[in-house]
Amino acid sequence: MSRYRAVWMLAAAFLGTIFAHSPLMAEDARIRIGYPSGMNGQVPVVLDKAGIAAKHHLAAEFTGFQYGPPMMEGLATGQLDAVVTSFLPPFTLASKIPGSVKFVATLGHSTHSLLVRKDSTAKKLEDLKGQKIGVSFNSESHLDLLVSLKEKGLDPKTDVQLVNLQPNELPAALEKGLVAAALVRQPQVLRLEESVGAKPIQTWPFRFTSVVSENFLKKNPQAVADYVAALKEAVLFTANHSDQASTWFAETQRIDPSVVKKLAGENPLYSAKSLDDVRIEVDDDFKKLISERLAAATENGFVKSKIDPASLVP
Repeated sequence: MSRYRAVWMLAAAFLGTIFAHSPLMAEDARIRIGYPSGMNGQVPVVLDKAGIAAKHHLAAEFTGFQYGPPMMEGLATGQLDAVVTSFLPPFTLASKIPGSVKFVATLGHSTHSLLVRKDSTAKKLEDLKGQKIGVSFNSESHLDLLVSLKEKGLDPKTDVQLVNLQPNELPAALEKGLVAAALVRQPQVLRLEESVGAKPIQTWPFRFTSVVSENFLKKNPQAVADYVAALKEAVLFTANHSDQASTWFAETQRIDPSVVKKLAGENPLYSAKSLDDVRIEVDDDFKKLISERLAAATENGFVKSKIDPASLVP
């Protein structure tokens, strides 16, 4: 072998080693993300449509869900790696499979409201004593309603009649008078206000979070860090490109983009001007909120076993 050929082969081997370990040549991490049909689904849609996941070296696969339980089942069975959700579904999963899920981000909030019909005389929660209230059982809305009823001195079992309805059944039940009030999430709240004159008598924040499976976190810590960074950028994109973000999300929900844009103001994160303004990481305030929501869920029977709040964060 000639000296020049030997030098060339050594150089080629060296360069091959350099490129094999270069971030530019690294394979993107596969992550399967589930998101719901509510307003908390906007950030993952933007994450996908704006190409932000790919920018952060994530080979992301996105799946939309109508309800929370199937998403959490996907997380539990390994069919999903990350989920955008609220608080209660991860609590329920953690009570059934301890240590299976970790909160990694808080994504602001929208709202859900207790609505009455246009001709109703009810102006506050106490005015519904003895009447039917439609709500989706074992949901964040259900928990907020129970807590508020008890705060007003009303017994949820005897002073009102709670009617279990799926989220997509609640608007029609209210419109047809099958219930005196219905606890509805956005964007249905706005639609009912504008279309039939429904009136909110109480409103709660509907908080958004993201969780990952414990197994995925252990095997792919860098992918989780990249995922949180991508979520931050998606939030900022939504804040600074509201027309485009609203259009993308509206297409997935088959609603008017103007509705999504109107509701953007409910989320304080969408006032961000720079990445420094987007604070979504797990900090002490978020840990405190996890503890408070977990305590309420446990006290009201949504969580059947004792969970240490510290076990729910990385």
